[in-house]
Amino acid sequence: MSARFVLSLDVEGLWGLFFVRSYVERPDAALAGRAALPRLAREIAERGVRATFAFVGHLLLDRCGPWDGLAHPELPRPAYPWYDRDWYDDDPGGDESSAPLWYARSQVAACRAHGHEIGAHGFAHAILDTTCVPREVAVAEFAQAQRAAADADLPPLRSFVFPQNVVGHEDALAAAGFTCYRDADLGRPARAGPPGGMGRAARLAAHAVAAAPWVGTPRVRDDGVVVVPSSFPLLGREGVRRLVPRAARAARIEKGLERAAREDAVLHVWSHPHAFADEAAFDDLREALDRVAAWCARGDARALTMGALAEEARRGA
Repeated sequence: MSARFVLSLDVEGLWGLFFVRSYVERPDAALAGRAALPRLAREIAERGVRATFAFVGHLLLDRCGPWDGLAHPELPRPAYPWYDRDWYDDDPGGDESSAPLWYARSQVAACRAHGHEIGAHGFAHAILDTTCVPREVAVAEFAQAQRAAADADLPPLRSFVFPQNVVGHEDALAAAGFTCYRDADLGRPARAGPPGGMGRAARLAAHAVAAAPWVGTPRVRDDGVVVVPSSFPLLGREGVRRLVPRAARAARIEKGLERAAREDAVLHVWSHPHAFADEAAFDDLREALDRVAAWCARGDARALTMGALAEEARRGA
């Protein structure tokens, strides 16, 4: 048996950060992510890996607005107990030249040029927490992401990554043309809202000691949509994360591949472009991907996009 390896990247600009207002006031993280993405696409491909870059759909728009009142007034709004503004309040109503953290169509070309899959990360990064977000918001997020892709001359998107890994209203994905989605890490429900929670310290400790990660197998739902398992995120070096040594980061990949090979399973790691804000973070990535490349060169692992893994699962169902 050989291991299967999947890498997915959540491309958000400011759409995935604006609800923490400090990221808008000081957009260093979003700027770093935009700067890192073309290099990420190239360096991942140079190691024989094709990744799934899941873009927030609004980033694919050529332009929108200007607005006289609410932005995108035709779209239903998500509302959350932890956020008191309209979800589209920060939409600048411009284009990539005037607002490159809210539009990023040119970056799609950089990913496609290296053979990577383009997936969707919602349209406006609405977090589909079913306790407070109605189905109509999810249906709009799915449909608008596909429309934005078509407007950017992309083929229909197959792979969906739920914002914040909060899986909700997934039974509406098939009707929008999606064939798979990334599950929450370990298959456990994720928490919606600004960063925090009691589990963060435990997750950081697992990285620091290079704990053998969870691996999983794809599951085909009754509607044909494939649930792609997810193992853990690749960490950047911001804040306390810089304390996790490179050797531990690489060892965790190695242990995950070993476990995936034993169990005929999938090691799926993911991250954000803004995690690669400096050379040390890229060195971490290269070390991890070199391990994957060595496994693939020996024939002991295969690197797949989310869409390709889902196709295999559907054929074998």
